[in-house]
Amino acid sequence: MKIDIVQNKFNFIKDKYEILINANLEYTAKSKLLTIQPKIGIYNLGGKQILSVEKKSENINELNFSLKRNENSIIDIYTNSLIEYTIRNSQGTIHFCESKNHLIGIFLNDNQIGIINKNRKTLFGEDKYYAEIDENQIDKVLVIGFIIAYDYQYNNDRDTLVNLDFGNILIEPVREIDPNWRLDA
Repeated sequence: MKIDIVQNKFNFIKDKYEILINANLEYTAKSKLLTIQPKIGIYNLGGKQILSVEKKSENINELNFSLKRNENSIIDIYTNSLIEYTIRNSQGTIHFCESKNHLIGIFLNDNQIGIINKNRKTLFGEDKYYAEIDENQIDKVLVIGFIIAYDYQYNNDRDTLVNLDFGNILIEPVREIDPNWRLDA
C-alpha cells in the first residue's frame, strides 16, 4: 500500500494535510487551535475524526506523542534514540528507524514491513512524505499518525518560504534498512 501525505502550503496558523492511499484522497488532517500541547486530528472524507495525534508534555524535545482512536484506544510513540522510535501494540514492537538522507525504515519485530521517504526541498512549508507499507502487517492509520507526529516535531517549516533539508547525514543508523524495499519485491 502506498501512502502520500502532503502538507498544505501557506500553513502559518494551522497545519493541514491531505492523505492519499494508493493515489486516492482518503483522509485529511489539521491541527487544533487553542490547545496547550499540539493536537492534530485525522479525519475521513465524511469529516469523522479517526485519530488524534497529541503531543505529550514530558520530554518536549523528543518525539513523544499519543495516537488516540478514542479514549479507550491510546497508543504511545516512544523515542529510543535520536533516530529510533517505537510503537507497541498487540502484534509486537514496531520500530521506525531513520537511515541516511530522509529514509525511515518500518520494522515489526525484526522484519522490514515498510519505508518512509520525505521531500528534500520545501516551498512555503509544503512537506511531502511517501510511504509504502505491508498493510497486512501494520495499520495504515498508525503509520499516518507517526508521520504527522514526526513532521510536527522535526520538520514543521510553517514559517519558512524555502527550506532545503538534507536529512540525516551524520548519525549512523541503528538498524540497516533496505532503501529499495517494496511490497511486491
